[in-house]
Amino acid sequence: MGKKLGKNAQIFCDHIQAGLSAAGIDPEAYPMSVVTDKETGETGFLISQVPLSEMREEDSLESSDPIVCWENRVSWHFEEHAADLVISEKQPASKCAVMFLGAMLTGGTIPAQKCQECE
Repeated sequence: MGKKLGKNAQIFCDHIQAGLSAAGIDPEAYPMSVVTDKETGETGFLISQVPLSEMREEDSLESSDPIVCWENRVSWHFEEHAADLVISEKQPASKCAVMFLGAMLTGGTIPAQKCQECE
């Protein structure tokens, strides 16, 4: 990954990769990359919640529930009206990563949380 992540996004990335490795799973089993928001220039860490081995050839990245950890939040990449998971002192990037990691290790995903005001 050539682009540099901010502190929180890097912590999130490191926790996901270390957790997968500790579970005996090659982190490269999950599609991931560093992305840049075209509108804001913000850099984030994108990862699929579904491993490549479980994706069918006709599946798109969209069907793998990808998330992006930005510096101050985690967002669901293809969900326009999803509520972001905020990264804060009370809810640090490490805690957010562990939540997603837990779902990934048990074969699940954390679905996008819909914003009540947008529905």
